[in-house]
Amino acid sequence: MKRNRKKNFAYRPSDRVVSRVSAISSILGIAGVLGYIVLILGSFRASGNGSIWYGLGGWGIFVCAVTGMYFAVRSFDDTAAMAVWKIVGCITNGIVLLFSVIIFILGLIG
Repeated sequence: MKRNRKKNFAYRPSDRVVSRVSAISSILGIAGVLGYIVLILGSFRASGNGSIWYGLGGWGIFVCAVTGMYFAVRSFDDTAAMAVWKIVGCITNGIVLLFSVIIFILGLIG
């Protein structure tokens, strides 16, 4: 009796497959960029004397960017999915992390 076995993992590049992990990573990265834009605009309106909520928002965006970068790196394991969303997730989360580190260093200096 012969069993019909399906392949669970095969290399088949496709233009239509988007992995869930890379989509989550891209969404977190884009939300981080937009969140920083909102925080910067709010800080300018408050003339740099904003409440503690601006700082907590920045830390929250930083945590989301670290999580998004973790998902972006994990998404490269799936070879069958589109590479565009993987790259978008890495770039946007990398930008947010770099911006967070710059703001943190400027806060230590000034």
